[in-house]
Amino acid sequence: MRYCGRTFTPSQIELIGNLIGSDPTLSRYRLSRQVCERLAWRRPDGGLKDMSCRVALLRMQADSPAGSPMRPTECLSHTARDRARGACPCQHASS
Repeated sequence: MRYCGRTFTPSQIELIGNLIGSDPTLSRYRLSRQVCERLAWRRPDGGLKDMSCRVALLRMQADSPAGSPMRPTECLSHTARDRARGACPCQHASS
């Protein structure tokens, strides 16, 4: 699968799903930084491509069927604080 200029292998997508499953309270920011570090996804200047990764994560979530590791019940579009309080207003999170 290709997102944001990067082709993700099935094992990389599984790794991302495992990261989400291991700590569903991770913010998108922290999750994207972990993904970039694990997959060595960097800009030419050596910085992490965390913004591209966040966009890719949202697109992967939207493309994934319900019940898949990339389709957590928590919505990646809102903050960890919102999810922890049960204040995520999204209807798509459970679809």
